[in-house]
Amino acid sequence: MRTTAIFNRVRTAAGRFARADQGNIAVLFAIAAVPILSFVGAAIDYTRANSARSSMQAALDSTALMLAKDLSDGTIKASDINQKAQDYFKALYTNTEARAVTVSATYTASTSQGSTIVVNGSGNVPTDFMKVAGFPQIGFDTSSTSAWGNVRMR
Repeated sequence: MRTTAIFNRVRTAAGRFARADQGNIAVLFAIAAVPILSFVGAAIDYTRANSARSSMQAALDSTALMLAKDLSDGTIKASDINQKAQDYFKALYTNTEARAVTVSATYTASTSQGSTIVVNGSGNVPTDFMKVAGFPQIGFDTSSTSAWGNVRMR
């Protein structure tokens, strides 16, 4: 008998809640605010990571071109490419949000396709909003290739 009384009270309260039309919008707004704020926060974190990646791409492009010029002029040797790439990149990359930024350069000497330099970069941006969902950082990678030389067209 006791469980029947509790069941009747719960059913009556649920019926009143379903029929109520005063203040329901506040409850719906509170429920909907959580995912909306989460998506806005994720968009902010993604925008910061995309900005860092775009800055890295511009710095890598300039680094690859400067290395190609230096190699073709004979200013640097092939063994100095990695150190020179890191020096050029460090001077050009001004984004302060990126962490664990690494740069490496690979030189392929003159072949039938001409000489090429490939500069690869990677890093990550710590998140402010997405770390609540288990994503403490957003990683990104990018690369740039510079090719030059006289190649006979056939």
